[in-house]
Order: sequence, then C-alpha cells, then structure tokens
Amino acid sequence: MKFLKNLALITTIGLTSMFGTEYTVDKDNSMVTFKIRHAVVAKVEGKFNDFSGTYAYDVNSSTFSSFEAEAKMATVDTDDKYRDDHLKFKLFDVEQYPVMTLKLVKQDGSSFFSDLTIKDVTKQVEFTISLVADSVNKFILSAEISREDFGLKFSDTAEMGGLAVGDTIEINILFTGV
Repeated sequence: MKFLKNLALITTIGLTSMFGTEYTVDKDNSMVTFKIRHAVVAKVEGKFNDFSGTYAYDVNSSTFSSFEAEAKMATVDTDDKYRDDHLKFKLFDVEQYPVMTLKLVKQDGSSFFSDLTIKDVTKQVEFTISLVADSVNKFILSAEISREDFGLKFSDTAEMGGLAVGDTIEINILFTGV
C-alpha cells in the first residue's frame, strides 16, 4: 500500500512539473482593459468588470501549458452609462453573445498566441506576455486587434465617415491566480 501512495505522489509531482501548477484567476486582482481612438484626437478607455478563468503555469520554465478565460460583455464599463448601454446592446449584442473568450494556443517566449472569440468570431491573436515586477504570479497580456475583424461595427453611417471611432483596439489583461 505504501508503494502505491509513493507512486501516486511521484506521479502528481511529475505531472505538476510537466504541465505546471493549476490556478484560478483571482477576480478581485485581475482585469481586462481596452482603449480605442474616438473622434480622431481622443481615446476612450474602458474595462470589463467580470473576468474569470483558469490556467496552468510552470514557474521554473516561465511557461503556460493552458489558459482559458472569459469576460462578460454586459459588464463593460467606460464611466458613461449611455455609451456603455450603446456598447452592450448595439455593438456587442450581449443578449446573443454574452461572453468574450480567450484560449491559449501556444506560448513562444514572450509571445502568447491565443484564440480570441468575440461575437462568435474567433481569430488567433498574438499577445505579449510579461510578468509584473516583484511578482511570481501576476501577468499582463497586451495586444492590438482590429474591431472590424470581429464584426464590431457601430453603424454604416459612422463607418462611412471613418472619423468617429478608430479600428484598432488596445487590450490589456492583468491577471493573477490563486
């Protein structure tokens, strides 16, 4: 019996070192933020207030073997209720597409290749990953995406003018695990 317990312990340690330690995203200390150009000279900043996920990370090799997360689109917050309602119901269509998801495809050094899904459109996006200074398990993922690639159009009139809202969205995901 002691042999089986030792074998189970050795197997667990081996799998942990091979696949990394499993973590749950700490909702209180994690966030998804975004910036997009508005009216040529300004930038609108916002965040999603409900972000959750899980990941496996090996601290020895500084690599992720898995990462799956989602942000609830109805929790978009730009500090402007009118704009937030417009984003929720006109742009994101939160009733039909309630979540944005992110799933790791592979990590290559500081490049974090992920499948990002918004409104049932999935594109592989290359994020840059960095470890927050003086931390063992707090990271920032950063990328730029084209809103049009994900079907995020405001209206034909606004799109024709080309000046109301830019196409490039800067995304930053700050997360830590427990």
